[in-house]
Amino acid sequence: MILELDAGNTRIKWRLREKKAANKPWFKVAEGFVYARERTPSVFIELGKQLEKLPMENISRMLVASVRGEGFKTAFSSLMTEKWHLQPEFATPRKQSCGVINAYTDVGKLGVDRWLAMLAAYHREDEACCVVDCGTTITVDLVNRNGQHQGGYIVPGLQLLRDTLATRSKALATEPAEWNLTAPGTSTISAVHSGILRCVLGFIRDIHQSNNSGELHRWYFTGGDATVLLPHLNWEIKHEPDLVLDGLELAMCSPAEYEVAG
Repeated sequence: MILELDAGNTRIKWRLREKKAANKPWFKVAEGFVYARERTPSVFIELGKQLEKLPMENISRMLVASVRGEGFKTAFSSLMTEKWHLQPEFATPRKQSCGVINAYTDVGKLGVDRWLAMLAAYHREDEACCVVDCGTTITVDLVNRNGQHQGGYIVPGLQLLRDTLATRSKALATEPAEWNLTAPGTSTISAVHSGILRCVLGFIRDIHQSNNSGELHRWYFTGGDATVLLPHLNWEIKHEPDLVLDGLELAMCSPAEYEVAG
């Protein structure tokens, strides 16, 4: 059994994978997540409650993709080793892996979640791809057909944009609402939500349009807000909620293991 975790800024997502024998495929045994916007010990308490329900004694490896900083790595490693005698293995971006070449001069500055999502997307079909991760921030990364990362974009996500407006102006502080309308708002709440949604959609559509004249990219969406954006986009997009975890497994397991995993 392998326990895999994607520790993002807003959520810590996990899944437990198993294969019965060396020549058998991997399959998902369990999955879950905890909201973790606050960097407090309560995050570990809630996560620990979920993991306690798993057969931790049967887990041979724990793989982690984390963008939460060194403090999280230290605290999480201590919890896992003291409670279950498991040593987490943390993924890091590399110059080249699984056919993808990192565009960053300082490869360590690229978010590991972006890196792993690119590996998984490119591995799907070995073709040019565009990966959009819709989380606390919205990141877009482009990889050409030869596996060369062409760079990317980072903008605030939906919630972060709304929080920024509220911080800057009390008049624009609104209650959370559904992100389902792009028509002009008839209240401050609807105007804020519709405006932010149109802003983000326009950003993504502009990238799509600017790439139509060049190499055709296959589009992959992941992240918690992907389901909000997808209904408003009218080209072929693959929604892959586990893209970062798939890339984590691809980067940290041996090629033979992953080929069996499929």
